[in-house]
Amino acid sequence: MGAMMGTFLTTNAPHREENPGRRTNAWVKAPQVPLPRGAEMFTLRAMHRRLGMWALAATLASLGACGGRYVRPVTSEKIEPTTERLLRGGYLVNQVCACGACHTTREHGDITSEPERTDAFLGGGNTFVAHGMSDDVWIPNLTPDVETGVGAWSDDELMRAIRDGVARDGHFLLPVMPFGAYQRLSEEDVRAIVVYLRSVPAFKQPKPRTKPALGLVPRVLFTQIGVQMHAPVHDVPAPDKKTPAKAGEYLASIAACADCHALTKKGPRKPSDPQYMAGSEGAMESALGKVWAPNLTPDKDTGLGRYRADQIKRALRDGKRLDGK
Repeated sequence: MGAMMGTFLTTNAPHREENPGRRTNAWVKAPQVPLPRGAEMFTLRAMHRRLGMWALAATLASLGACGGRYVRPVTSEKIEPTTERLLRGGYLVNQVCACGACHTTREHGDITSEPERTDAFLGGGNTFVAHGMSDDVWIPNLTPDVETGVGAWSDDELMRAIRDGVARDGHFLLPVMPFGAYQRLSEEDVRAIVVYLRSVPAFKQPKPRTKPALGLVPRVLFTQIGVQMHAPVHDVPAPDKKTPAKAGEYLASIAACADCHALTKKGPRKPSDPQYMAGSEGAMESALGKVWAPNLTPDKDTGLGRYRADQIKRALRDGKRLDGK
């Protein structure tokens, strides 16, 4: 293709005639060889495509240079494994953040249709289909196994991954990991999660880790520039447990409820939006079909306005609607 384009570009151009024995400044006209039909347009389009890709690559590369601001250095902190932290961490991992919904191993790696393996709690090895990004996002092993899990990670490396979305080697995690919500975890709660993860049985994941198949632009945006990233968090205060509404707001935020129940094509709505938590704008597709996240606001016709507090609790814990289904 390069030789063909070179021919198209130079066939009718004047060229300099060089005499091996004597240099000359004379220009002579090259033979007029007709170009193939459509060659001029083919050449221009090819040039425009290449120039456009070069310009895009240069722009993205220059933006990627600022990605370092999302990666903070880790400390050598060793978290004390107290009973209180162990219990709190278990509650957060299993009831609030529901980590096992993705990270507990399935037989064939399908988290939408296969049951969890009881012998591989948080053992990873599953894949997540992120529409528009990649169809094979690897879900890692969170157990203390040294080779295939997080057994070799330091405590602060784990805290950085959970809240900031930065892996042990410094690369950015994809936003299918809800670190955007986990950045609100308090200093004590993120330490409780680390203590709990250290306590689960180690599981050696036999499946080889895979890299997601990302296109050029998503790869640069998510792995180099870090459009999904936020500034490293620190000194996050504990929630106000004495005020039920504040305590509930904290739990709903770290549970990433808005990621589904406030979802739009451009991402979740902000809390200041009148339709915040009013349900997903469109359907979410999975192996089970199309699923709409329902309205969680107090609207009586389409939301939770007719539910009593105990009925909301039953819906959260047992998955039972007002009509019993």
